[in-house]
Amino acid sequence: MAHSHHFCSIFTIRNFLHKALMPQSEDPRHNLRLTTELYKKLAHSRVDSGRSMNSEIVSRLEASFAPTPMLEIENLLRSVLSLSDTERRDALLLLSKLTAILGER
Repeated sequence: MAHSHHFCSIFTIRNFLHKALMPQSEDPRHNLRLTTELYKKLAHSRVDSGRSMNSEIVSRLEASFAPTPMLEIENLLRSVLSLSDTERRDALLLLSKLTAILGER
């Protein structure tokens, strides 16, 4: 019995040292439940992209938070609506001039 107790102590110390000395990831972890269908789609997509499953999921999540062109246009238009008629006319003239300059290049 003393021998098995000694083995447990060595095993416990080894595990403690392993956890203490191994660099721990700073990133939070989260277990995620997926439907089989979604998992298969992600698995195919990750193979096509050459990424790990984790990288594929992170990439897709990050992309979902990136501003879309339509959202950017909507935000710009919202700010234009708050302009006076004179300010809108000046902005339109400025945009026309910029478009002409860029079109020449």
